[in-house]
Amino acid sequence: MSKLVLTFLFSILCALPVQVFSASESRLAEWPVSASTNKETPIPANPAAGKETLAMLLPAATGDNNENLISILATEIDKSVKTKPVLFAPDPAKPLPASQLELLVGISLMNLGYTEFGSDGAWYDDEIGVLPGFLLGGILYWPNWYASLELNAYFGDVGYRGQTQSFKSPVLSGLPINSRSDANIFDTTAIAGYRFSAVTLYAGVGYYFWRRNIRPTTINNGLQVAGMLEFYSWSYALLGIHVPMLSMGTSRISLDVRATRMLQANMEVNFLGYGGYDNASLNLGEDWGLRLALPWTFRSSSSNGPTITIEPWYTSWNLNRSNAVELMTKGAYTGSVVQEPQSETRNFGVSLYFRFLM
Repeated sequence: MSKLVLTFLFSILCALPVQVFSASESRLAEWPVSASTNKETPIPANPAAGKETLAMLLPAATGDNNENLISILATEIDKSVKTKPVLFAPDPAKPLPASQLELLVGISLMNLGYTEFGSDGAWYDDEIGVLPGFLLGGILYWPNWYASLELNAYFGDVGYRGQTQSFKSPVLSGLPINSRSDANIFDTTAIAGYRFSAVTLYAGVGYYFWRRNIRPTTINNGLQVAGMLEFYSWSYALLGIHVPMLSMGTSRISLDVRATRMLQANMEVNFLGYGGYDNASLNLGEDWGLRLALPWTFRSSSSNGPTITIEPWYTSWNLNRSNAVELMTKGAYTGSVVQEPQSETRNFGVSLYFRFLM
């Protein structure tokens, strides 16, 4: 009888799961050493017959008698690779706990390259120059997911080259203009990403704002050219991939590719008193954009030290020719229309930023 009981108890014990308390054996799939996030991101219309078109939104110029009016032909992140210590994945049966918060801060230099063209592809004007900036952000990590918020901002002035167009005297059209343009650019992104083995896929939304202030100047014949203030803004969707390329000791070089889609770009023009015109709002349509980056990340040898990233990058997008809008003076239509020409933006730069695990 006792043998039967022992045999029965032994069979029950054999059927029970064996508990393993070794940390190395209870580990599930872990994050790779880095989790990535990026920083960083046309409706032509025919004016009504008999109405004259202002020279594609350019500042105006006046002569000594303030009657001969001329317009200049006038009318570019986000960025980081986040690194965090390897984490233990939680028990799938338990709620997914949040990981550590990472803060980032850094500085940037951007070469703004903005050019406007006529409908026939002829060059109208451009703005080219280097702008200093900064970036701020935060990332919250989970075992396989992360979410980030980031602001990139640039301030300064760049060179402006354009040409004039006269409304009353055609002989004064096409005169070369050289001036400066003040630029204030803000690019904000909200991103969520998921890590698949070594590759990270991410998606999000962003908001871009550019305050463009073309300064007044004087051309060679002594005519003064008035300035013009413009505000460009649009929301956009983004989709990207981050791929580690090369590891060297405690550093890593990665490739980050991001596609963006404008969600209705708009522009507001302030003529700064020229012609007595009221402000005008224009629709710039929607288009695709691209961002490429090669973040080079250095992990500190100290457990409490920051992670340093040097990130060269390039961005590209186009804006379509706007709709034509009839100008008003004190709410009354003037019979003249204004239109923003098509343009392309090709910016490149480098960012240096530090990431701190909190």
